[in-house]
Amino acid sequence: MTPISLALRPDQEEFRQMAREVVAAEAPLRRFRAQRDAGATADPQLWHRLVALGWPALPFAEEHGGLGLSMMEVCLATEALGSTLAQHPLLSTVLVSTLDPEANAQVGAIVALAWQEDTRTADPFRIRATHHQGRLTGEKRCVLDAPSAESFVVSAWEGDRVGLFRVSAAHATVRPLTRIDHRDVGHVYFDNAPAEPLPVGLHDLQRALDRGVVALSAELLGGAEAAFAMTLSWLREREQFDAPIGSFQALQHRAVDLFAALELSRSAVLGAAAAEAAGAPNASALASLAKVQVDETALRVGKESIQMFGGIGMTDEHDIGLFYKRAAVVAETLGTAAFHRDRWGRLMGI
Repeated sequence: MTPISLALRPDQEEFRQMAREVVAAEAPLRRFRAQRDAGATADPQLWHRLVALGWPALPFAEEHGGLGLSMMEVCLATEALGSTLAQHPLLSTVLVSTLDPEANAQVGAIVALAWQEDTRTADPFRIRATHHQGRLTGEKRCVLDAPSAESFVVSAWEGDRVGLFRVSAAHATVRPLTRIDHRDVGHVYFDNAPAEPLPVGLHDLQRALDRGVVALSAELLGGAEAAFAMTLSWLREREQFDAPIGSFQALQHRAVDLFAALELSRSAVLGAAAAEAAGAPNASALASLAKVQVDETALRVGKESIQMFGGIGMTDEHDIGLFYKRAAVVAETLGTAAFHRDRWGRLMGI
């Protein structure tokens, strides 16, 4: 194992605080609720603001017009966005940053990675799409940000090898999906679409997916911590039997257990981000470890929080249930906890 540090540098602490302030000002939770009630799954105005701040350039190397920052800074940004369930395509930008740096995602173009065909697994080798003589045919499912995308990076067979190809959204058919977390997602269909080959392969795709897993885990961690903070506030304010319910020992024990799980999740995410930034040989294993830890913690926080809020927590009137819905969907995105637990074991030789 390569030794890694979980401590943030002073400049990273400063960036973390800035990210939280930007998200709190530009994308409060009430904005997500308003967007959801209006039936919107994307927030172009927020994305325009994040582009102006240079956030899409975070995961890109300087030679490709990026800021040259590490996955640590990327995770601090996605964590902040996750705390208010903000609707944004930054995760797609992270996924394509090492695959197609010429598609202008670093300056705000929305480029989606279309890789998954079998939604029962996150194995990138399960591909049926084909590319022949500059034309691509196939179907990709649950593509993040597909309805808003300007272009796609698509995996497909070309003869006896799997390659990645750039396809304009103008040559694809997108069927938007309605999900309980109201994220911008769709199935994408290509029928003899013009496709440009990219100088990357399956190994590069797996690394891109690992980076996406870490960034998504950080986003989910931000949401889980926000839900926990909301619950702690409720435990202090809500009174029964002339006392705050947070004074009851049974609820204190449950809150402490959630706090401990969140701290473990934070360590897992920071460890995975630091390993990826350092190019550590165990980076892939730590990415899977982070996904397992955060998936299970976020779902647990969601369930416990709703229970501790009582009857109002079960209603759409209160925001606490929104975090559980997001956690339920993210737990099925870029690989389930079961998939990543098995993958971690294989990578560790267990």
